[in-house]
Amino acid sequence: MKTTWFSKHINYILFLTVIGVVYIANAHSAERKMRKIAKLEKAVEDSKSHYLHVKSDIIYKCTESQLAKKLQSKGLKINKESPVIIPSEGT
Repeated sequence: MKTTWFSKHINYILFLTVIGVVYIANAHSAERKMRKIAKLEKAVEDSKSHYLHVKSDIIYKCTESQLAKKLQSKGLKINKESPVIIPSEGT
């Protein structure tokens, strides 16, 4: 019985086919991971930007002048006099 070239090399052809499929699957997997990483980096950058905006807003609102403006509408004002020390009887 005469063997053909194809039947003689079928194992090698199947091996190359499997290697090709694995290579393509690996490339798609790597591309998917790269897109996910890019999306996560964008989310981190957006979160960092939001954090810095909120932080600067809080720092601005906590300045003495801004607090004085807010508290003035509630009837409180900054004390211009220095505090009075009350001597205790033990000293």
